[in-house]
Amino acid sequence: METLQKNFKKEKYSTNFSKSKTKRDVSVFKNEKNRTKANLQAGDLLNVKISALGSKNIGVAELKNGYTVLVPNTKCGEKVQVKVEKIFIPRGLGSDSMTNQKMKYVVARVDNSTSKSSNFEKSSNSLKFDFKVGQKFKVTIAKKGPKNSGLVPISKNFLLIVPNAKVGEKIVVEIQKIKQNYAFAKPISLNFGNEQKNLSTSYKNELIGQQFHIVLPSSAKTMNNYFVLKVNGTLLFIKKSLGVQVEDTVKIRIQKATGNFALAKILKISPVSSIEKKAMVKETVQKMIRSSMHFGEKAIRCNANMRKYIWYRKKGLGLYSNSSFSKNTFLSLKENKKPMVKRGRHILNVFKTQRCFAEALKQLAKFAAKGKTFLFVGTKKPAASLIAKTALLSNTSFFVNTRWLGGMLTNWKTILKSISQIRPILKQKQKILQKILEKRQKIQRRLFNKVYLLRKKSKKFMMKGKYLIRQILGSKNFLIEKSRKFIQTKNAILSSNMALLNASKNLKNKKIQILKQMQQLEFAATEILKQKSQLKSLINANITKFNELKQFFKIGQELLKTKDSFEKQGEKTFVALSYEKLLTMNESAEEKTININSSIPNPSPEMFKKMIAVVSNLRKEDIGFFATTENKGQNTLSNRSKSTENEEILNDISTTKNQKAIVLLSKFLNKFILFLPFLKNSMETLNLRLRQQEKMRTELNSTFAKISEAQKSLKELYKKTVSQLSIVFSKFIVQKNNFKKLQTNLKQFASEQRLLKFLPKLRYLPTSQTKMYETVELFMKKFVDPKLSYPMEQIYDQKLKFTSKKIAATRKQKWQRLEKYFGGITKMAKMNTKQISKNVAIIIGQQEEMNAVHECRKLGMKIFAVVDTNCNPKFVDHIIPANDDSRNSIKYILGEMLTYIRLGQKLRKKVSVRAKLQQNRRRRFSNSSF
Repeated sequence: METLQKNFKKEKYSTNFSKSKTKRDVSVFKNEKNRTKANLQAGDLLNVKISALGSKNIGVAELKNGYTVLVPNTKCGEKVQVKVEKIFIPRGLGSDSMTNQKMKYVVARVDNSTSKSSNFEKSSNSLKFDFKVGQKFKVTIAKKGPKNSGLVPISKNFLLIVPNAKVGEKIVVEIQKIKQNYAFAKPISLNFGNEQKNLSTSYKNELIGQQFHIVLPSSAKTMNNYFVLKVNGTLLFIKKSLGVQVEDTVKIRIQKATGNFALAKILKISPVSSIEKKAMVKETVQKMIRSSMHFGEKAIRCNANMRKYIWYRKKGLGLYSNSSFSKNTFLSLKENKKPMVKRGRHILNVFKTQRCFAEALKQLAKFAAKGKTFLFVGTKKPAASLIAKTALLSNTSFFVNTRWLGGMLTNWKTILKSISQIRPILKQKQKILQKILEKRQKIQRRLFNKVYLLRKKSKKFMMKGKYLIRQILGSKNFLIEKSRKFIQTKNAILSSNMALLNASKNLKNKKIQILKQMQQLEFAATEILKQKSQLKSLINANITKFNELKQFFKIGQELLKTKDSFEKQGEKTFVALSYEKLLTMNESAEEKTININSSIPNPSPEMFKKMIAVVSNLRKEDIGFFATTENKGQNTLSNRSKSTENEEILNDISTTKNQKAIVLLSKFLNKFILFLPFLKNSMETLNLRLRQQEKMRTELNSTFAKISEAQKSLKELYKKTVSQLSIVFSKFIVQKNNFKKLQTNLKQFASEQRLLKFLPKLRYLPTSQTKMYETVELFMKKFVDPKLSYPMEQIYDQKLKFTSKKIAATRKQKWQRLEKYFGGITKMAKMNTKQISKNVAIIIGQQEEMNAVHECRKLGMKIFAVVDTNCNPKFVDHIIPANDDSRNSIKYILGEMLTYIRLGQKLRKKVSVRAKLQQNRRRRFSNSSF
């Protein structure tokens, strides 16, 4: 260990820690011409400046693109050219994710070290050696730094930072990390005057692996997946697991420990203390002794392998000489000790049986949680019935309690054949037994409920009677005053109810009146709307008529103008013809060279129809007259041919004076000109009608507006009345509830008076709860069970109806024998040998069931066995050294086994339900994401 010869004073170095921190150099050169790549690759060359030294003296440099470069065999402040060897990017980071806070590391080696001397080297010329990580120095703390740290100035531009140090302390430190202007050091030993406290690693090693019971305080902080506690100046990090929450008592184990930090793992939630454990063990041992589990077989038959589970004498003390059950009393030592024998039998060490039994129960629970099935074997008389019960209650178990036939598991195919003969009979029996049990349970439940209710009621009556007696003793007129109060409240409720009823009646009448008025207004509004719609349709029809007449009037005026202009000039003559004749006349006029100048064409067929419709609607009489004249002319001319008629017309035209130009015109247009004054008059009448209709429309609108205003006001009134009614009804409901409460109170008062009369008879409860349940059980056995019994031999008789007596008797005996031997393993018929080998065998009485043990071992089944002193424990996987002849001991063992098996099965169900819920959640999440 090197020592610093100079101890620097405070006055010399006035540089602050904060200032030195800000003067830290940037890792990449400022004058560097080549730019750092965003995506580095193995083999790239980089020029870097070592800004710090880490563990094992590895240089650390930082690049602008977020990478941290680790370079071995370098010095702090040195500028080097390095070659990239490996790149480490944590999960979740892409190559382009520059802004992510997670660190990206690059391992590089020095390619060509530059000869440039660093600032650090220049500043530390006075020092005779270079700093390295792991070096140790004796120093004196000169200044106080941030967060209870101490500062040791080495030179003008270099500081040593020591955590948890005081000013003036002499301390041995070890350098942990080096920067350009400062370094971090860790204290190794502290000197307080003459005394020294060595922080050696021996204490840390002692802590590792130790277990503690602690309560997680509510003030405990959480960081990521850890609880953080401060215990005796050290920070304890406890990893979260097993669903632990704050203020829970937990058992922890220390995994790692340093000077100021420790890491722990949770082993158990709400663990049992050592005192409680001892008490539990004591109780179990007492139960085991009560159930006579400690008695072994005769000393002559003792197996050598069972000697370690036998109780040995200690200095002549008997088993029951010390009543305090201390550890010294029950120590079983082999060396130079004689085994304890009582009535020629060995006595088993109960503590060892308790340990073995606890381990076996844990294993059973684990197998049950994994979903394995169990095979109970025990053919002894005391074990037979108990084994059948436990197997049936465990739901997933099979049993053999009569006789183990050779090859019951190894020769499974032949046994399956015999099982198939009994299966239908057993199914029928099971159905009958299930129905009987269901009926029995229903009757038992009813009786228990009745007993419980009677007991509950009697207790309530007693409590109530005592309370009433106390009140009467307090005030003699208690009952009279109570009755007066009830009468007063009743009268008040009745008067308020009458007032509310009157108010509700008035409001209902008002509501009916408003509704009637609203209906009348609605009827008037609907009529006005109808009139409005009718007026609207009339106005629209009149407007369309007016526009049509206007158009036709303009057409007629234009025709008149053209006719008058031609007649005044005297150049052209008009000839009126029908539409068909006009067509033929033009052709014939060309042939005979008659001067027909032009012809005024008829309007389009649509316009033609409209004009005819207008004329016919306006003046039917005139149109009828014209039609008769035309018909007559047509009848007279109908006999003539069209050619002759056209020739005559042309001859007439040719004979006209001065041979003027002829203008042909249709007869309809010629007659339409005559209707122009009539059209004018009809237009004027239509205009007058339209004005009147508009006046009517405005009047209807005004009346409709008045009606709507009246409706609004009525609606507001209706709402007010409804709100008032609701308030009245709510008050009425409150009063109704009050009245009901009063009635119940009156009933209670009457019942209290009756109870006071009946109290002398109910001074005490005649029978206890246990006695009541015992009487129910007796009643069930004596009266219910005999009626529920079903003769099972009837099932055999029904099957053997149509066979002879001899064959029936032999078959019946055969079936009964098969049922006796294979009744407990009929459900195993669905399994094959591989599935049977996965079963767990529980054997009671190993010596008697050696065939079963050998067959189970041959198939590779796990075996749990109750082993007595005459048995060999090496044949079994999990042993329970106990008495296998006593019914009480077998009952206790099988009862504990059943509880642990059921617990394991419940745990399995819970886990499966949770797994299903998680699967459903994942499916929903996946569906929502898609």
